[in-house]
Amino acid sequence: MAERMVEIPHRFCHPVVYKKGTIISVVRDKTTDLRVPFLADILYMEGLTDRFPPDHAARDIPVMLNQWTSIKEILADKFEQRQLNGAEEEMRFGIAFAIQWIHWMNGKTVDMENIQHFDQWKVHPVNCSERIQFILSRPVLYHSYVQLCELIEELEKQFYKLIAIKGIRKAPSAVNKED
Repeated sequence: MAERMVEIPHRFCHPVVYKKGTIISVVRDKTTDLRVPFLADILYMEGLTDRFPPDHAARDIPVMLNQWTSIKEILADKFEQRQLNGAEEEMRFGIAFAIQWIHWMNGKTVDMENIQHFDQWKVHPVNCSERIQFILSRPVLYHSYVQLCELIEELEKQFYKLIAIKGIRKAPSAVNKED
């Protein structure tokens, strides 16, 4: 597995997640590491994989959800002890996960310019755009953490509901297709 340096494309940039000009090291086809926000989408958009991320959401989201569980525990401890050092980095991962998940459930790759349009999409939690923008504007606020946890919990329910309704096992990009 060859490592490669990639500049984060503009569509993935937001001051909380990636600043413009950020360069990351990526490994081809290692797509589900939550610690590298939007990794699957970056690899796809940069032509480092032909794996369209929404097509693999049924497999990748549960893996990412397990990673979120660990991050959530770390954040809970930090907020409980009021030791916010490092909380912004952990929140960054959770925020990116929620944004990625919403895109994938709607059959799209991540585009940070779309976050104000989530409420117009077929699959989204209530007031999703407003909530994401609140969290992005104040990522280290306790209420942002609570809002992020609730948002991800709602996304998880919607995801598994879509899987159950559609009978999808491996190709969840179909979750956004009409029957």
